[in-house]
Amino acid sequence: MPKTYDPQEKEPELIEKWMSAGCYQRSKGVGDCTVVIPPPNVTGILHMGHALDDSIQDAYVRYSRMRGRSTRWILGTDHAGIATQTKVDKKLKEEGRSRLQMGRDAFIDACWDWTHEYGGTIVSQIKRMGCSIDFDDEKFTMSPEFSRAVRKVFCDWYHDGLIYRGKRIVNWCPHCRTAISDDEAEYHDEKGHLWYLRYPLVEPVDGAARSGRSLRIWVMPGSLCSWSPCSSRRAVRPTWWGPI
Repeated sequence: MPKTYDPQEKEPELIEKWMSAGCYQRSKGVGDCTVVIPPPNVTGILHMGHALDDSIQDAYVRYSRMRGRSTRWILGTDHAGIATQTKVDKKLKEEGRSRLQMGRDAFIDACWDWTHEYGGTIVSQIKRMGCSIDFDDEKFTMSPEFSRAVRKVFCDWYHDGLIYRGKRIVNWCPHCRTAISDDEAEYHDEKGHLWYLRYPLVEPVDGAARSGRSLRIWVMPGSLCSWSPCSSRRAVRPTWWGPI
């Protein structure tokens, strides 16, 4: 018998025994308890937020099993579109190829190849944590059945008037040539200016025909017409502008 307990050696063996015995599959009982894991990125790795969230779910699932409820914790992973695309783009660049040259279908196949090769890390980490999740029936957001379901739901919502396409300010990536979320954008500070514009007013205020307002840089000097965020009055083409 070893002098000290070695979790690196014993815990993986114990988890495999539990899985082989079907302990993590749907348990028999009265009442239903089904939990779907918030799908982590298939090409990512676990962080403290994942560990906390999965620990809470695991405690609830085990508690429900012990109460005699029919319990199942469903495993799923997300395709992580931008992250996967970036990785595949770098690989194609090393091979002297481009996704724009190879076409959509071939690029999707390349993404699938990347997912199959590198996508098991985060699932292995969830298993190593000892989470009592059903590893025998893993789901993936790019699976054909889920892709069809997503397209159907969005089309139904659009035709029912529940969602619509509108103009929004987005983070546009000139390299990926697509919009990315706020947490995928890399921010850096730059020194800017507030601009002082002197322009004739269509409706003079207190007899004055000219006025000045402090404007953000997004009001383009030299435009035929502009609005001050401080005033609802419309102004014609400015005659002078400059930084403060």
